[in-house]
Amino acid sequence: MFDSHPSDDLNSNIEHLARSFMHKCSFSTPDTVNRSSNVWAQFRGTPNEDRFAISEEWRLSGHYWQFIAVFDGHGGSTTAQYLAKHFTSHLRRSMELSFSYTPESAPSPIPPSPSTLQMPSATTGDRNDLSPSPFILFTEKNISEFLRRQVRAFDEDLGQAVKDICPHPELLSDKEAFELYKNHREVIARARCGSTMAGILLDKTERRMWVCCVGDSSVVLSTKSANSEKRKAVLLNRHHTPHTPQEYHRVSMAHPSQERNNIWLDGQERIFGTLSMTRAFGDFMYKFPTSFTTMLFSKFPSTAMGSVDRVLSYNRTPPYVIPDPHVTFVDLTTFNEDEDPAVVIYTDGLEALADKLVMTTMAKSVSDDGSGASFFNLEVPPTAVDIIGGFLGQPANLAGLPPNLIDLFPNDNAAFDLIYNLICRAIPGKLRAHLAVKNDDSIDDEDFYIDDVTVIVWRPLASEQ
Repeated sequence: MFDSHPSDDLNSNIEHLARSFMHKCSFSTPDTVNRSSNVWAQFRGTPNEDRFAISEEWRLSGHYWQFIAVFDGHGGSTTAQYLAKHFTSHLRRSMELSFSYTPESAPSPIPPSPSTLQMPSATTGDRNDLSPSPFILFTEKNISEFLRRQVRAFDEDLGQAVKDICPHPELLSDKEAFELYKNHREVIARARCGSTMAGILLDKTERRMWVCCVGDSSVVLSTKSANSEKRKAVLLNRHHTPHTPQEYHRVSMAHPSQERNNIWLDGQERIFGTLSMTRAFGDFMYKFPTSFTTMLFSKFPSTAMGSVDRVLSYNRTPPYVIPDPHVTFVDLTTFNEDEDPAVVIYTDGLEALADKLVMTTMAKSVSDDGSGASFFNLEVPPTAVDIIGGFLGQPANLAGLPPNLIDLFPNDNAAFDLIYNLICRAIPGKLRAHLAVKNDDSIDDEDFYIDDVTVIVWRPLASEQ
C-alpha cells in the first residue's frame, strides 16, 4: 500500500492546496439512508470536456441491470455531453427490443439453438418448450455482441445525421454551407468532436459484468491481496491508441502502404500528427471524405482547430478512426467479501497523474511502515494501474487542515480520495498555478494545463438498502 502523506513542499501549503482543489472538484455524497454501491468525483480541468453517466437500475426479463460509464471528450465537449445524456437510454431501449421475453410474448429476436437448450428443471420447465428463457438470452456471447452492435449503431447515427442534412457537401457554396452549419450546429458538432467511453453493463441479478470501452479511458478491477490490506489491480480493457501495437498495425494495414508516412507523421504516434485515439465516438473528420470537413466541420470552433489543415492534407482513404469497442466479460461471483472487489472507471487524466507519480517518486520510499523499503525495488517497475490500485481505499490526507475545511470533504467517497491523493502527490505545484488563473478556460499554457479527471468507483459486494 502506498503512503499518502504529502511531501515537505506540500506541508507548508496544504490548506491552500486543499482549498484550491475543492474549488475545481465535484463529487457525490453517499446517502446513508439509501446507501449506494457507487461513488463518483470529477476534477474539472481546463477546459472541462469529461462527462459521465450512472443509470437507474432497470428490470428486464427478471434481471436487474445498470450501466455506468465515463466519457472523455476531445475537440470539444459536445460528443461526450450527448453520450452522457443519450447512450444509456439508447442501450436500455435496444436491450428491451432484443431481449424482452414473457411466456405470452412473440419469439425473441435471438432464438436459442438446439445445442443451447436447457434440460428440464424446476425453473426451466419442459425441454420440449422451445421458448427462449432469460438465462439463454443473457449469455456472455449474446450480450457482448449486442454491446458491440449498439456502440457501432450509436456512432453511425451521429454520422448519418450529418449526411441526412447534407448528403453532398461538395455541391454547397460557402454561403449555403454556413447557413447549414448555423441551422444544424449541434448535429454537426456531435460528429465533428469526439469522445472515448469506458463503461460497465451490470447484470446485478446474476452478478455479472460486461466491460465496454472505446478509446483510452479505463476500467480497472482492484482487490485486496490475500491476508493483507494491500490492493492489487488489473486493467480490464485494451487502450485504443497507437501505443498499443495491435492498434498501430491495424490502422497501418487498413490503408495503402504509401499513406503510412502521412498517417504517422515524423514517427508521431498520432493520426496525422493530431489525434491520439484510433477508436472513438464522433471524430468524423477522420471517418468521412474531406468535403465534409471543408464545408461543415471546419466551421465549428473547436479546441482542436489545428487538426483541420492536417486532415484536409492527408485524409485520402477514410475511415482512419473506428468506433468498435473492446468488450470483456467478468463473472463477479468468483470474488468474496475478504477480497473487497472494487471496479474503478476513469478517464485518462487519472492515468496521467499516476504516470507522473511514478516518475517523480522513482527511487523514493513509498512504504507505510517507514522501513525505507521502496516500491520501485520490485523486480518489475509499477505501472499507472498499480499506482491507482495501490491508492484506492486510502482516505484523503487531511493532516494540517482546519476543521471548517475538513467538513467540506465527503465521507466514504473512494473516488474523491483517489483523485485528491494522486493530485496532491503528483502535481501540487501545477495545481496551485492552475487554480491561480481562476476560471479562465482560454489559458492553454502547459504550466497551467491539467487534464480533466473523472472517476467512478463501484463495489459489487457493497450492501444496498
